[in-house]
Amino acid sequence: MFTLPSLTLAAYGLLALGLLAASLRQEAPGWIALITSAMLALAAGVLQPLGALAAAIVAGLTLALRRHPRPELYLVWIAALLALAVHALPGFDNPLLWQGRASPDSAPYRLFWSYDKGFAGLLLLLNLCRAPLPERQLGWPAAAVGALALLFVLGIAAAVGTISFAPKWPAWLLPWLLANCFLVSLVEEAFFRAGVQRWLELRTEPFAALMAASLLFGLAHLAGGWSWMGLATLAGIGYGLIYAARRQLWLAVLAHLAFNTLHLLLFTYPKLA
Repeated sequence: MFTLPSLTLAAYGLLALGLLAASLRQEAPGWIALITSAMLALAAGVLQPLGALAAAIVAGLTLALRRHPRPELYLVWIAALLALAVHALPGFDNPLLWQGRASPDSAPYRLFWSYDKGFAGLLLLLNLCRAPLPERQLGWPAAAVGALALLFVLGIAAAVGTISFAPKWPAWLLPWLLANCFLVSLVEEAFFRAGVQRWLELRTEPFAALMAASLLFGLAHLAGGWSWMGLATLAGIGYGLIYAARRQLWLAVLAHLAFNTLHLLLFTYPKLA
């Protein structure tokens, strides 16, 4: 397993603190953490000059939306965030923590700490700090149904041969947990639940908003194949129900993290070869 310099660890630590602060709607600490983290990432080489320029432009767009919330500007901003999240912009040297096969019959896997995706998630959360929340809560029964749906997804995936039972305790579990919490689960739930589902629910019925956000979540996983997309859509319904239960982003984040952790510890990860 690869080790990271202290400066790099500090940059990611501050990024995680910023994500946590912004997810709790603490805007000022989020911005302070973002700026400080970017400076450390630049010094550590994780953020390179082109990446720093891209990050500064997208951060500037985020601030510009406060004074000029025009639809066309929002579209450009969302496109820029997505480009960061899918690693389409140059100038980011995301460190590789581990690579190999998690179990003998699993597909190859590489564990990265994706600074660009985390940076995009933090800017998204900073913009959402002042966003209104739907008043209607579906209640804890919806969360229970969502949790059962997630267990159902694992059962389906095993039944159709996408994954198989393969219990393990990887040596790289801790860096995986940190990455999966802050750079995967939190960023994705911020976009699909606190972003898409919340925005749609303010404009349409809760069920329609839930299904639309879940389908988009599935489409985001289409690179893994149609079956992977279908499973991700079902998982999105589970996360969406858990989010809608209390309108608390971290409930969906923890559900996402728990689902991925069960997948890693008990089954082939990410899937059968």
